[in-house]
Amino acid sequence: MEFDDDLGAWVARQRWYAGKSHDPQFRVLDTQTVAGATRYLLMDDAGAVPTLYNVPLAEVSDPGDLEVVTTTAEGHAVVDATRHPAFTVGLLADMGVDTSRVTGSRVLTGEQSNTSIVYDVDGAPAIILKLFRTLHHGENPDVTVQRVLSEAGSPYVPRFYGSADAEWPDVGRDSGAARGTLGFAQEFLPGVRDGWAIALDAAREGRDFTDAAHDLGVAVAGVHGALSDALESMDASPDQLAAVGRAWRRRLAIASAEVPAVADRLAAIDAVYAAALDRPWPRLQRIHGDLHLGQVLAVPHGGWRIVDFEGEPLRPMAERAIPDLPPRDVAGMLRSFDYAGAVGAGPDAAAWAAACREAFLSAYTAAPGAIALDPVLLRALVLDKAVYESIYEARNRPDWLPVPLAGIDAALA
Repeated sequence: MEFDDDLGAWVARQRWYAGKSHDPQFRVLDTQTVAGATRYLLMDDAGAVPTLYNVPLAEVSDPGDLEVVTTTAEGHAVVDATRHPAFTVGLLADMGVDTSRVTGSRVLTGEQSNTSIVYDVDGAPAIILKLFRTLHHGENPDVTVQRVLSEAGSPYVPRFYGSADAEWPDVGRDSGAARGTLGFAQEFLPGVRDGWAIALDAAREGRDFTDAAHDLGVAVAGVHGALSDALESMDASPDQLAAVGRAWRRRLAIASAEVPAVADRLAAIDAVYAAALDRPWPRLQRIHGDLHLGQVLAVPHGGWRIVDFEGEPLRPMAERAIPDLPPRDVAGMLRSFDYAGAVGAGPDAAAWAAACREAFLSAYTAAPGAIALDPVLLRALVLDKAVYESIYEARNRPDWLPVPLAGIDAALA
């Protein structure tokens, strides 16, 4: 099948297509024959950074209820292969998973940047496969982190089953090729709800959430400890400290230019940054990097599982693998409690969020082998997160701007 306008238009309509702000300019970088399908690697050259998309397609004589992406010259229908069993089962087998008892597969709806496929398995727990839609050279952090945590027996992540890689042409590399992660398979957890939905309900109704927040603190500390043991850690060098300080102040400058209330607090925020940069820092290590209540799942009668260690999907893989500050994850969760309280708008929302933060921090710091939390550094990270949020809300949801501004004032107080 040759690339045509119908295929380009279909890709541009998908939720996982990241170039919504520009008109796409696709070209076929490579095609690869795989079980039950052809993998099209489509490069979109129109954005600020060229982006490579993973688009497996299958030719079928009878598409049934499946959406037809385009039609071949021979009149065959071309469909999204993630909905075609020959491809989905073959991909799972490529990951080293026994597929002899797989009875069916289905695509989960609501996915944003990737595609998740759930497999029913006769006599065994179901499996979920995350197919990455944007490809980068290097192993995806979601694979690296969840594999090592699973091998370490961590109870705070789903069990990891396997992953698959691919190569594609890359003239910018000496070898002429890049290699990266296509996706990975792990335990599917039925009946779960994400922490954001649960916390929002509790905040709205004014129900106590401190036991759940405590258990989350234990889970995050456990993950940080296991990652510190299993993967590289290092002391922060002067250059790394300076780079973090520049990033903080760059976001602060942008926020000050766009949000007058932040500009009024610029000096006070910068003073906290300066103090944090003069403090001893914990060792840098792998962390989640984007931790909030939407990244944790409550398993019925099974506690919390932390998911989505992928990082920002459009950042280069090498950047996403750089060791970072564990308190950054803590700051992200603290800000998430504030958001749940504010959006839930229940009785005494501020007190509800404060109780969650206290329970989370107490559990995190008391966990065995916990990483010490310097209050000045943590305050700077909370401020940086709230400053970033103020930029986002001012641009996208002005009605929500009071949430990060309240967070800034609370951190400064």
